[in-house]
Amino acid sequence: MFLASLAFLCAYAVGIIRYKLMLIDELVSRGVMYYLARVLLAVGFGVAVSTVLLILDGLAHQQDVRPGAQRLLALGTILVVIALILQWLRGRIQQAIDRKFFREKYRLHTAMERINQAVVRVGDPQSLADRMLGSCHDVFQVRSAAIYLLVEKSPNRFRLAAVRGTPDSELPLEVVLESESIDQLQTHNHILGPRQGGSQAESGSVWPLMQDLSAELLYGLELDNRIGVLVALGSKPDETIYSAEDLTFLGALGQITSVALHSARVHRDVTRLNDELQDKVETIAEQERRIAVMQARLSEADEATRSAPAQPAEVSTFQRDPIIGSSPALKRVLDTVEKVAGSEASVLIHGPSGTGKELLAQALHDNSQRRDGPLVTVHSAALSPSLLESELFGHVKGAFTGAHRDRIGRFEMAHSGTLFLDEIGDISLETQVKLLRVLQTRSFEPVGGTRTIDVDVRLITATHQDLKALIKLGRFREDLYYRLNVIAIELPGLAERREDIVELAIHFLKRSSNRLGKTFTDIEEPAVAALLNYDWPGNIRELENAIERATVLAEGEAIGVEDFPEEVRLAANGPVGISGSEATTAEVSGAERSSAAPENERDRLLGALRGSGGNKARAARSLGLPRSTFFSQLKKHGLD
Repeated sequence: MFLASLAFLCAYAVGIIRYKLMLIDELVSRGVMYYLARVLLAVGFGVAVSTVLLILDGLAHQQDVRPGAQRLLALGTILVVIALILQWLRGRIQQAIDRKFFREKYRLHTAMERINQAVVRVGDPQSLADRMLGSCHDVFQVRSAAIYLLVEKSPNRFRLAAVRGTPDSELPLEVVLESESIDQLQTHNHILGPRQGGSQAESGSVWPLMQDLSAELLYGLELDNRIGVLVALGSKPDETIYSAEDLTFLGALGQITSVALHSARVHRDVTRLNDELQDKVETIAEQERRIAVMQARLSEADEATRSAPAQPAEVSTFQRDPIIGSSPALKRVLDTVEKVAGSEASVLIHGPSGTGKELLAQALHDNSQRRDGPLVTVHSAALSPSLLESELFGHVKGAFTGAHRDRIGRFEMAHSGTLFLDEIGDISLETQVKLLRVLQTRSFEPVGGTRTIDVDVRLITATHQDLKALIKLGRFREDLYYRLNVIAIELPGLAERREDIVELAIHFLKRSSNRLGKTFTDIEEPAVAALLNYDWPGNIRELENAIERATVLAEGEAIGVEDFPEEVRLAANGPVGISGSEATTAEVSGAERSSAAPENERDRLLGALRGSGGNKARAARSLGLPRSTFFSQLKKHGLD
């Protein structure tokens, strides 16, 4: 056994010595070849220069040119030009020789330069992954290469980011690694395929995956102490194995890529946090401004207002006394009212319940040429079909049971004025037919009568329903719809004009406190936040009721959040202008609205998002909208 062991030791020593001598021979041979190439290049350069000189001298003797200054100057110039050309050729040949003998260094330089550019530019993860894969493909000259990035919020799912070369089979878009494989990659950084000396026992569950990826080397890069990038490299053209130098280069490249990916993630997070901080600063500044305005208005004494000297009245072209608010959404509505008030066209006001459609009709009447005539209002939903017909057109004595005397209808009462029909979508089909006839002929007969009455009335209607949907259901006449919808005005809900909430609250607070004989000097900041955060599904009517309840329950001189209803109190702790139930409010209001404006609104929102690069806060500022209104509109159109 001693002799056998000694023989085995000798054989092993001989093998190691031969291997080292082979490496030395390769290095020596390579160095000698490189030295001989440089010597041959230098000799060739010298021979070329000498040949050029002999040729020039021969040409000079053939032409029998006499020696002199001009001959020497010409020969010197030609010699310099030729020397420069030969020097340039020598440099190009030398560079080609260096690339031939030291191609790994040149490839490494190219790869490092490419990754360095990615790090400096702090690119996105997709471009960084593509750059790394391109470097691996160029340096190793593999047939195929693929890179997978970890899916966010998933510990073991990776998505394909880039592919180079021609894989043997179609690569999967996503791969899933088991915890055992992830632990092995974190320990060894790489897993070798069957041609690289790997075995199924060592690879475990990742062995089928490497076959699907046509990979001979699977390399894992760590991001935030976990595997975040998978690099799958195929076989080399000459079927050689990946050496230790290859793995070292891949490790260095991976570390630089990891730094670049981390920098890109940090840059993205910093940008997002900066935008959020800027939004919060703007929100706080806006809230402070509103509180200051509210306190200033509450502190004004009514006596000072009454005792102030009367100022000469200025001629106003537009009266909006019943309407309170200065938000951009309300200003757009009032601009439309100002334009159409002077016409005789029928107006259809559309908006959720409780938004003040009757006040908008009052503004239309007050700014029209019929302002000196009556404004007659009819709430269609509060009357049965038979009573509504009698209410609109009147009746004669004995027309039906209970008709003990003649009665003038609302159309006749509104002669030379304006008739406002609220909730026009609730009237019956029979009444719609008669209403259409009145709009066409400007005349009607009372219920049970035969006398035709001519009227001069401007008709304003309002509804919270989708009349086009009612037309499809057969519950509303299409011809009547086009008669009423000559001019359509969309009245936004209170959730879309949050800038008006404080001003409306002050108005209702003053009115309720005067009625109750109380004095209030302030609304506490949590109460203001609750008012701004709440969705107000009941719109202005709900806000008025909440303020009236607070004035009744408040005991001091300030309104507190505890004085509001429970649903309003719960909104006090949310971010200003953004409530958790905005999606529900947006869905309800979106279902109630007509389809006249959403397409233009959706295009406007998409254009703002594209212009801001997807930043919602910047898009809202570019449109001049509060963030709450902008977010509500995004959710309404499914763009959130």
